[in-house]
Amino acid sequence: MGFLRRSIALSTGLVVFATGLFFVQAPATAVPAPTPDNPNVRFVEGTPHSEHTFEGPAGVATQPADESADVESLLRDGAAATGPGGNIRVKLVTAKLADNTNAVSMAGAEQAVVATSNYWKAMTDNKLSMSVASKVAGFQSKARSTDSYSTIMSTITSELTWAPNPYTALVIFIPTSTLSGNALGAGYSSGSYSGRVLLPQISNFTNNVISHEFGHVIGLMHADALQCGSGASDVGVNSNGQFTDPSCYVREYGDTTDIMGAAQFASPVVSSTLWDYAGLGRGDEIRDVGVATGVKSYTLKPWGGTEAQRAIKFTDPVSKEVYYLELRQPVGYDSYLSGAGREGNRGVKIVQRGGATIASSLILMPDTRPFSGWYSSNHAWQAGSTFTTYTGTQVTINSVSSTSATVTINADPKLKARMRFSAGDFDGDKLADVISRETDGSLLLYAGLPGNRLANPVQIGSGWGIFNSVIGTSDFNGDGFPDILARTSDGALWLYPGNGKGGFLARSQVGVGWQGFTRLLAVGDFSGDGRADLMATTTDGRLWLYPGNGAGGFLTQQQVGQGWDAFTSLTPAGSFGGGKAGLLARTGDGTLYVYPGDGKGGFLPRAAVGSGWNQAGDIVGGQDLTGDATADVLTASGADMRVYPGDGSGFADRLAIGTGWSAFRQVWEAGDFDGDGVADILARGTDGALWLYPGNGSGGFLPRVQVGSGWNMFTAVLSAGDFDGDRRPDLVGRASDGTLWLYPTDGSGRFLPRKQIGTGWQGFTQLLAPGDFTGDGKPDIVGQTGDGVLWVYPGNGSGGFLARKQIGTGWNMFNLVLQAGDFNGDGREDLLGRAADGGLWLYPGNGSGGFLQRSYLGSGWNMFSGMAALGNGFTGTGDPSVVGVAGDGTLLMYSGTGRGAFKPVVLNPR
Repeated sequence: MGFLRRSIALSTGLVVFATGLFFVQAPATAVPAPTPDNPNVRFVEGTPHSEHTFEGPAGVATQPADESADVESLLRDGAAATGPGGNIRVKLVTAKLADNTNAVSMAGAEQAVVATSNYWKAMTDNKLSMSVASKVAGFQSKARSTDSYSTIMSTITSELTWAPNPYTALVIFIPTSTLSGNALGAGYSSGSYSGRVLLPQISNFTNNVISHEFGHVIGLMHADALQCGSGASDVGVNSNGQFTDPSCYVREYGDTTDIMGAAQFASPVVSSTLWDYAGLGRGDEIRDVGVATGVKSYTLKPWGGTEAQRAIKFTDPVSKEVYYLELRQPVGYDSYLSGAGREGNRGVKIVQRGGATIASSLILMPDTRPFSGWYSSNHAWQAGSTFTTYTGTQVTINSVSSTSATVTINADPKLKARMRFSAGDFDGDKLADVISRETDGSLLLYAGLPGNRLANPVQIGSGWGIFNSVIGTSDFNGDGFPDILARTSDGALWLYPGNGKGGFLARSQVGVGWQGFTRLLAVGDFSGDGRADLMATTTDGRLWLYPGNGAGGFLTQQQVGQGWDAFTSLTPAGSFGGGKAGLLARTGDGTLYVYPGDGKGGFLPRAAVGSGWNQAGDIVGGQDLTGDATADVLTASGADMRVYPGDGSGFADRLAIGTGWSAFRQVWEAGDFDGDGVADILARGTDGALWLYPGNGSGGFLPRVQVGSGWNMFTAVLSAGDFDGDRRPDLVGRASDGTLWLYPTDGSGRFLPRKQIGTGWQGFTQLLAPGDFTGDGKPDIVGQTGDGVLWVYPGNGSGGFLARKQIGTGWNMFNLVLQAGDFNGDGREDLLGRAADGGLWLYPGNGSGGFLQRSYLGSGWNMFSGMAALGNGFTGTGDPSVVGVAGDGTLLMYSGTGRGAFKPVVLNPR
């Protein structure tokens, strides 16, 4: 709950603050509507409340009416700054009005002062009291009952020539049944434990109202309640100071189990947050456990009693906001809770410091949906319930009795965090796997698959929500299988030995006292002794090495670095970066560094290997996920996973995704040939066999399928998209006699009867199908003649052509021209051209059959005997890619940025 600063207008030298009037029923006009300075605060009509006024401290000049003051500074510098102590001398007056001369009982008035004194003596360990120092019975005033309460107070104060002084108060009773607006009382405080109180005829509300007003005199504001249409138990604020949940607001006086809440016949104990703020009692009644950490349990005793440390105060570790836990039972001034209908207010009360002002309190109820009327019977949390702060810290009510309650504060957000890591080949199939501890405590195995893929998750465990750190290690206990280490909030470290088949052997505890470490890292064999080691960082940034002993335990730890608290993420690097087992470290600005190990328990010089990694989520390193014998890096953010292949020294600019491809006469992109939504490749053998290599969506292939034979009759074959308008991919083949044939498919990788769609095409040295190059929504074909002229043949959408158009000359400078899809991300089809010197050029299409300014993409591309651009569906990341067949038959893949350039390879393994 964010604290709200409220600027309060000054009027006639008085700082009007919040509300301090008590009403029997809804007045015709209540407090003003909330201003932009206090957007979350609302007053609910019908609430018995008071319009309270802070005057300037005694001896301090009042401010002009058109100025404003910061309530925080008034409260901070006022009575609550030092804590109350001493006797407030009361001038007690029973007055008669010009139009109402009925008497007010002086004895009854004195009894009300005594009741107030007894109340605040109990709250302050007898440090503060109120006594009648002088009294005036039946004082005749010129004020009239039709005057406003502020006019009546000003008139009688002037007539008595009373002025505020430290530890003095003026209390006036008048003979009306209520004050103006049906108010039950009004109070004015001037600081230094001095103030004025105006009350109507004595009633059952009197003791509560006058005690409430003296609460203001000692510097307290109101006990409010959080109300949310969503029922949320807690809520944060945005940068504008408004609640992030727009259905929430601060309900003034909403805590009706507090003397500073709405008026009632009883006088409840003031809440611990206000108690703490004003420095009441002995000072030992509240146990401050500081910033909550881990999972810890505490005992509460009735707050209305007198025991030390009977309430708990804790600070949320994320928001730094302060919460108080009290047990409210019918003890002391809370005895009224024994009555019928009060059961829901007997139990653990959760209150937050602040809310409307720094001197306010805010009760957080089990159900914050707005309650009807002015009294809530659902303030307390009962046994078995759990309160959760908006940052995720949990308070579980374990037990509640008439004499005590036990609570557990779970302030370890990592217990519910999703954690992704790898233990290497956990299931024994020779492929690296990924494991995820989910938010519900389940443990999932993503088995590695050939072709840069991960299988669908399989649950291999439950109940892992008891751990705030779960990491995969290689063979930690020496049995030849990868293992998992897990730490509880109390620092116990557990070994879960893998069984080599995706499961576990019996766990064993291998350490205690590990709660002081901010991170645990299964770094591999860092010390170079052939055994798996563990690293840990402390809050002061020191890095410690715990060498494994090869049997599930540790040798003597040693510090191997400092300053590691500068990183937002650390993960094992394996051999990534060219060294031995090391670390990857991410800074707050998103720079990723590799710290290669030297194989002797130290590091080689670090190197920056990437930028923009601050949005990467979990970073999993140290494993070969692509099967090329080099360490890779996987990132996981939500359900999205990305693999960044390594090349041994950094991230790979290209990735080998196949071998033996020199056996093919032609390799080209096939679009989504089999209808599974993933880009595919077609390859034509020298024997005329046509093979489909279905893409798996992660830069690899599913098993290949032969889809034809006899295709060596063609001098060129190309994928023409949906050339005939039937919404299925088609192939076009050119025979040696120049005839052009259309091979429609059924959309699932099988061919329908072919159709001849042209003759005389033998004059073209290259043919390509660039998609809709002319921008009319229909696929086209482009041909290059021997003299370097480039022609576009616009498709008519039904398997034929419109009149051709010349779109370029000089293209004979290129020994290979290929369609590039939308390589630069502008929504238009592009072309790529490879020059004889190996330079690769991008010719962006203009969307109407022409080109924009070309750009150079790099050199060395003459190493490939064949190339194909695969669009943006092959790697699963939404980026375009290009593949080439190298001289040794290796198929290499390059990832595009989607903005007309290349980048290190990125794959989506899911």
